[in-house]
Amino acid sequence: MEIRRELAGAALPSMTLLRELTDQIVLDTVFEHAPITRAEIAQRTGISKTTVSESVRRLEEMKLLLPAGEQRGRQGRVGTYYQVAADAGFVIAVDLHPSEIRLCAADLFGRPFLESTHQPAQPRDPDHIARQLRSIITGAIDQGTVGHGNPLAVGVSVANPVDPMTSAVIPLEDTPYPEGLFQPQEALAGLTDAPLLVENDVNLAAVAERWHGAARDADSFAYIFIGAGMGMGLVIGDHLIRGARGVAGEIGYLGMGSESPGTHLRHGFARAVAAAGFRPRQLSPTDSLDSVAVAREILQRADEGDAEARAVVEEEGRTIGEAIATVCAVVDPEVVLLGGPIGSHPALLEPVRAAVNGLAPLPPPVEAGALGDAAPLRGALAVALRRARGDLHSQAQGS
Repeated sequence: MEIRRELAGAALPSMTLLRELTDQIVLDTVFEHAPITRAEIAQRTGISKTTVSESVRRLEEMKLLLPAGEQRGRQGRVGTYYQVAADAGFVIAVDLHPSEIRLCAADLFGRPFLESTHQPAQPRDPDHIARQLRSIITGAIDQGTVGHGNPLAVGVSVANPVDPMTSAVIPLEDTPYPEGLFQPQEALAGLTDAPLLVENDVNLAAVAERWHGAARDADSFAYIFIGAGMGMGLVIGDHLIRGARGVAGEIGYLGMGSESPGTHLRHGFARAVAAAGFRPRQLSPTDSLDSVAVAREILQRADEGDAEARAVVEEEGRTIGEAIATVCAVVDPEVVLLGGPIGSHPALLEPVRAAVNGLAPLPPPVEAGALGDAAPLRGALAVALRRARGDLHSQAQGS
């Protein structure tokens, strides 16, 4: 709340701007702590009780805040609780996972009222994925407008990098959309007036861990996604680092050194498996060696004491740790989180941690992420809520 106190006490050139800032601070506080009284808002923000009361009155007139009962069980004047109107709007979050589409629709407090998973998503069939995505979001809008108002933002997570200027999906080798043919903006054109927020899934996973996960107390951290490939979401000074063209954090493209030219970290377990001559039990002729299923089998067998599997995991953990140590030397994060379908497995965590401790100049803690496979969807929800809440007040003023 220190930022809010600074805003509240700053010398501003316009009383209108001061009122707008105050209203936004009050509204944000209600989102975070509702139901809440005017006295509690003043205490949390450092804004005077008189100014808070005037702001609450304005927000009630805009039909953004509603009384939610009276405060009982204490001496003195009875306080009124306030909350945001239930029909003020809602948001939609979608994770275009390589094997399925996951959706969550939530009210402006982030409370889901619709969660669904749809299969089969076919990431290399752009026309199919566009039709499926449009149908799923149309259904969520139809359901959400009954009782929740209008959609205010749609967050979309994709497994490819995303251009920060245009929100276009960037085609890269070994990604679900290598030809760059699928673009969410085109697929959802004309469906809703709500802003469409498209972002890389690993970046959104990092946002989610900062919002409600293992990085809640860290302003600077690295989130390392380990699955069939490898990527990173980087937050520095509480800002997501996306890069000029959206490929910041693509550490899967780091080379493996002169002994293995042309081999990159994104090849993941496939490289380690091939080097060890390891043959998973469940591998069929059509399976890929870098699949998540194969990696999970290796990790399971390592847990069971299989020496061959342990050697593969140790080698992969050491390689990942070397990459993380390089990141630490450049950006010095407070903490490093391992996530994705493979990254948080205990058998991998220890060799990664050992490598970082042995190589980084000042090793940060290396921990497992808290949100697992749900992190990208939670991140898409977080950015949609942030945008919707920020837009809500300005939209109410213009109506």
